[in-house]
Amino acid sequence: MDSSSTGKKGIDQIMLIVISIVIGALVVWGIITPKGLEAATSAALAFITSNLGWFFLIVIFLFVIAMIIIMFSKWGKIRLGGQDEKPEFSTMAWFAMLFAAAMGIGLVFWGVSEPLCHYFSPPIGEAASDGAVGIALRYSFFHWGLSAWVVYAFVGMCLGYFAYNLKRPFLVSSVIEPLVGKHRWLMPVADFTAIFAIFLGVATSLGLGVMQVAEGLNSVFGFPVSNLIYGVLVIVFTGCFIISAVTGIKRGILYLSNTNLILAGFLLVAVFVLGNPRFVMNALTTGLGEMLQNFIPMSTWTNYLNDGAWVGGWTVFYWAWWIAWAPFVGGFIARISRGRTIKEFIMGSLIVPTLICATWMCVWGGNALYLQHYGIFDFKPMLDASTASPMFGLLQNLPGTTLLSVIAMFVIAIFFITSADSATFVNAMYCSYGNENPKTWLRVVLGCLEGGLALILLLSGGLTALQTASIVGALPFLLFMIAMFFSITRALNNDVVVEPTAVTESNMGSIDLHKTDVTVQPAD
Repeated sequence: MDSSSTGKKGIDQIMLIVISIVIGALVVWGIITPKGLEAATSAALAFITSNLGWFFLIVIFLFVIAMIIIMFSKWGKIRLGGQDEKPEFSTMAWFAMLFAAAMGIGLVFWGVSEPLCHYFSPPIGEAASDGAVGIALRYSFFHWGLSAWVVYAFVGMCLGYFAYNLKRPFLVSSVIEPLVGKHRWLMPVADFTAIFAIFLGVATSLGLGVMQVAEGLNSVFGFPVSNLIYGVLVIVFTGCFIISAVTGIKRGILYLSNTNLILAGFLLVAVFVLGNPRFVMNALTTGLGEMLQNFIPMSTWTNYLNDGAWVGGWTVFYWAWWIAWAPFVGGFIARISRGRTIKEFIMGSLIVPTLICATWMCVWGGNALYLQHYGIFDFKPMLDASTASPMFGLLQNLPGTTLLSVIAMFVIAIFFITSADSATFVNAMYCSYGNENPKTWLRVVLGCLEGGLALILLLSGGLTALQTASIVGALPFLLFMIAMFFSITRALNNDVVVEPTAVTESNMGSIDLHKTDVTVQPAD
């Protein structure tokens, strides 16, 4: 499994065997005693959030500061792949794939539900009050903003720089290799942690997407939510993302991402126009201002006087969730970002997505809060029944309900297909010693395993436990992220960037405008 220094080719059979055994054991556990699995993972998560919540909060906050500093430092001028490298994809295509691979399906799922949850149960103040409306939007923006995207951007920057500038295998282990010294057993552990998180993340996302589409079919066409519907949807979704995976990034993921960007954009504009635009714009302006004003307090608030229950259940839970997804999302955005400067990469994957996520949350969640707060429609029964339902409750209160609901289901489906496709692609890379063009058959096999895992656990009731297990796995990867930070800063500090203005006629023939000749040696 240790390939960072050997440059091995082919399939990492040992890694595949180990990950198959571990995943298989979880599946069997979930089938035999789903409540036992859920209890064990929930206990582990409760311990982490209660005792180490402060650790997640402070580390992620420091990452935000560090990435902003890097963006505006001399390191920001370094181009992934070298000075002469050109971006492989256009800016619009880049953004489309970035969203499709990262938070698209999550935004659709939680866009209505999360603000309503905070409205009915705010961290501070009175529930269902005027103040609760502002707090609901502020925390929704916060949870899907800078702190979330910085996790993906940081991991992506590390993988991209080490792979494209230092010519190391596309693996998490390559980034930490300069620090491990004699403890080289940590390298396969890091790669295993990444693959494990991706497997569980895809399975749970597939489950969440299936549940929401099933709710949409029930809302629009009256189909009952049943195991049969779940099974059919899982098979259809899995087949679609396997087909997309076979076609490759430049066709499957790219075409679907561009299509979904258009559909999601249309849906966003439609909900904005048909809802209450004045309320949404006022809420967006105020919410962004309050989020920025309270960013540091929210980033470091542990709620320790109340045992940190709310923070542990929401903020720490989200931070752990983003970390669990970082190996996949970070790896994928690194793969599609070759040729971009570090400044361009950070700004594109950090600042812009934060604004877009806030807009999406406000259009969907803001309209739902307006209907709820002014007594036009009561979302509470739907929210209590399923967090997947409120989205279609909002659409029921808008003109063109059926059309919008059908488009929404297509958006959910395509978001999942592109997320699963890109996750399968990255997983295949990690299982192929970092090969950026993994074998097609491996992607197909991994896709089938992910779909089968989701189906079995969805039908057995073990999906929640699996989701919790992936979040528990975020703690060891957070430790690896800290190691990656020290490794990348050492490497960047050794990278020589020569400004064009420093070139004179006397040295023009000998100087390299972007010299990346650093070789990072393992520490003793």
